[in-house]
Amino acid sequence: MTGLQKKQLTTNRNKLLTIYCLLLTAYCLLFTACNLANPPRLATATAQAAFTPTPSPEPLILTVATPTAVPGTTPGNSPAPAEPNPAITIWVNETSEGHEAMLAEMAADFEAQHNIDVEMVLVSPQLLPDLVNTAVLSGTLPDIIIHPLEFSVGWAERGVFDTAANAAALAQLDANTFNSDALSLVQTNSGQPAALPNSGFHQLVIYRTDWFAERNLAVPNSFRALSAAAEATTDRENLVAGFVVPTEANLVTTQQIFEQMALANGCQLVDEAGELQLLEPDCAEALTFYYNIINQNSPIGVQTDTSTRNAYLAGRTGLIMGPPSLLPQLAGLDPAAPPTCLECATTPDFLAQNSGFVTAINGAEFGNISLLGITSAADRETAVLFTTYWFNEGYNQWLSVDPERKVPMRLGTSENPRQFIDAWGSQPLASSEQTLESLYGPEVVATLREGIATTGRWGLPQGQGELITTLYEELTLSIVLQEMLSGYFSSDQSIIEAYNRIVDLIPDYAFPNLTDN
Repeated sequence: MTGLQKKQLTTNRNKLLTIYCLLLTAYCLLFTACNLANPPRLATATAQAAFTPTPSPEPLILTVATPTAVPGTTPGNSPAPAEPNPAITIWVNETSEGHEAMLAEMAADFEAQHNIDVEMVLVSPQLLPDLVNTAVLSGTLPDIIIHPLEFSVGWAERGVFDTAANAAALAQLDANTFNSDALSLVQTNSGQPAALPNSGFHQLVIYRTDWFAERNLAVPNSFRALSAAAEATTDRENLVAGFVVPTEANLVTTQQIFEQMALANGCQLVDEAGELQLLEPDCAEALTFYYNIINQNSPIGVQTDTSTRNAYLAGRTGLIMGPPSLLPQLAGLDPAAPPTCLECATTPDFLAQNSGFVTAINGAEFGNISLLGITSAADRETAVLFTTYWFNEGYNQWLSVDPERKVPMRLGTSENPRQFIDAWGSQPLASSEQTLESLYGPEVVATLREGIATTGRWGLPQGQGELITTLYEELTLSIVLQEMLSGYFSSDQSIIEAYNRIVDLIPDYAFPNLTDN
């Protein structure tokens, strides 16, 4: 083949390739146009792709495989197709198999009672904020979202929640049957509830009572007692840490643990006028305490919720902070996370017998509260109907799965005002016959049950729900805290860094900004 022929062949190939690319581009444009005309439910699809959702029971409509004559009609005239059932979609920030099965039962029961199809979508708590924001942009919000407290008021102020619908549901259920402190935390500036308090739990200090007795240590319910106990139980030669908490930047618990310590020292994030208070002495002292107790008494490296739990189960720490979901694990009831301490080999519930629980540091408690919010995309009548079902017929089902972290925020009914709250603590744990009361006694149950919403949380009593939502969506403080513990900043520098980063989250901040100096 001559050079001219080779050149001609190359030219022909290039022309064919160009034509192919043009055809492919045209096809892609046509495909995109079709999709834009019918946008998918982006947020739901993302949630389902990430986690297997609860399969919705089949609608109660029988389909017939072959044409069948209907009385009163002639063979050529088929009856009009049946109207589809109304439908409702609920996002739930839980992903366990137990929740999946329970929610499927609840959906089937509601459908049978009301002929309304229910789609339950299980969403990872870490993904929930991004999915909600995506759904707002794409117009694909579900009808109801089960979510944590830090997002309630902020999402209501952004228009995600229909506060009038939530108020209507609350009126039907009777507001007096709910935890009044929890309702106060989610009251919007309009006086309506952002969402309805569902269930909650204390953030706990969990400690080894046998180690404390051996060392004559005080109950770790103050900064002084915490610091002394962490120091006394630290034994680096034998790989024992005195104090372990999550410190990873992408964990909400990292931020929550510091928030509790800050509240314990009288540090509020913001005042009623909207001015940040992080540079006040109370906040600087809380951050210094947090830095010192972790830097001096924790394992080297970033810690997670899992590593914190495992350290305690292995007998490698005297103090941790965590949720009450650890309580069944201390008793050896969770095959996925068995106690592995030396004593646990012969006594599986050794840690349950030798652990104490503190709910308040310096008198400040920290409550994690789950809420049910009706969204602005919902059909109000249908959503209110499901909400009243959830808090009546379905409520015991919800409380029965992982009950150790579901203290009811609806205390009872109008007829029986303490129906739900008095029963808490007596539900079976982790598919066993054991209960919190049988394992830990009535005094511990009472401690875990009371005061979850009493102390409050940063920013909500001051009417700064939008700021708190943004702070938790961005995990701003979690990032700063890990940077500080990793050596990027001292505690003095970190408080200024946190202040400046939070100022950047507030549009048109009206007070002094250190970044301007």
